[in-house]
Amino acid sequence: MDAQMDIKKHYVVDEMERPISIASSSEPFSIDDIRACATCRGSLRDLSRYGRLVRRALLDQATKKFILYLNQQYLPMAQDLSRCLSQLNDLKESAETTKIAARIFQINFKLQGRPGHQVQLMGAQVNKHGNQRWKELVVLRNKINAYKERVKLEEQPFNQVRNMVEYARRRKQITGQFVFDESVLQTKGHLLATSLLLRLDIALLADFLFLKRKARVGADQIDLQIDLTENRKECRKLIEGAVSSSRVFEQAEGNIFLAQLCALEREALSEPSRADELLQEGSLAVDEAQRLCDLHPGQTTGHVEQIEQTRGMLRGSTFYTLVTNKERMDVLAAMSREFQGTGHWYYCENGHPFTIGECGAAMELARCPECDSPIGGQRHQMTVGSMNRNVAAHRRDYAVS
Repeated sequence: MDAQMDIKKHYVVDEMERPISIASSSEPFSIDDIRACATCRGSLRDLSRYGRLVRRALLDQATKKFILYLNQQYLPMAQDLSRCLSQLNDLKESAETTKIAARIFQINFKLQGRPGHQVQLMGAQVNKHGNQRWKELVVLRNKINAYKERVKLEEQPFNQVRNMVEYARRRKQITGQFVFDESVLQTKGHLLATSLLLRLDIALLADFLFLKRKARVGADQIDLQIDLTENRKECRKLIEGAVSSSRVFEQAEGNIFLAQLCALEREALSEPSRADELLQEGSLAVDEAQRLCDLHPGQTTGHVEQIEQTRGMLRGSTFYTLVTNKERMDVLAAMSREFQGTGHWYYCENGHPFTIGECGAAMELARCPECDSPIGGQRHQMTVGSMNRNVAAHRRDYAVS
């Protein structure tokens, strides 16, 4: 059974091959599976001799399920958002849109505070008189918010175990610092949810301002005050989280969103000095997004068109288009296919997972879809960054075939 569990890999043994000390700390995903007895196929989970190894594998399994959940739940919501925005864009020149604009802008309006509060205020105006223009988008926003809560760091298996350890240490009055490698926490789901919410909220803000433009009576005299400070804070949180986890796509996306929010707020401003500040902030953000796209073209697919559109918004020459571009939809479709792949799990040097199919041995070099670092290998030899974080499993969120 010691051989089954590869105990020499995890413990220092004496001449009788009895464990005498721990060889190394228990690395995440360092145990392939919870093996069974070679004779009777019975479980080894109840043997205290292997308790440390079994608990490591159980924690890894829980984390794998969490990762699969966050990816599987994200894709349908992203596709639903693209569909809803396309439908909303189709309504822009309809007669119903003109009627809605005339009704909702007969009063003055002040828009500020948290993004959720803003959506409530705008939705109350747009959806009154039985209009269903935003109904599906508001339902989708609530769904994305619930998803964001389920994938936050506090809900992850590793964090829950850490909290239990901290509680036990306090109860036993153990002094010293509990060291925890936070790189094992999966920040991707929270970043994806934040990105979806920002994209949705920006689309709603843009549609609201578009309706103001369509208002026939007294549109120029309408006192519409907008303060998107809280929205821009969410953009900066997205950028900071993407930088700390080396996710290039979300870094560029956060800067694009920040520039778009600056452009939208300028749309309703009459104060020249404040408008200039927003223009400068937006220009810096879109330039940073362009820099990231130039450095990592493979990891920022779908952003180039948005960058050009955002520059036009800042110049005031074009307004926000609600349709998600085809290139981005192709990326989502490719992600959906990759999530269904099987193979052996690995990590890149920045901790982003990928899989290799077939026998699981590396036969070609590639680039990490998240951070552009080298992954894979040649002649069954992994790259240095990937080698030390080998993970075997059945499914993973990125596949390298």
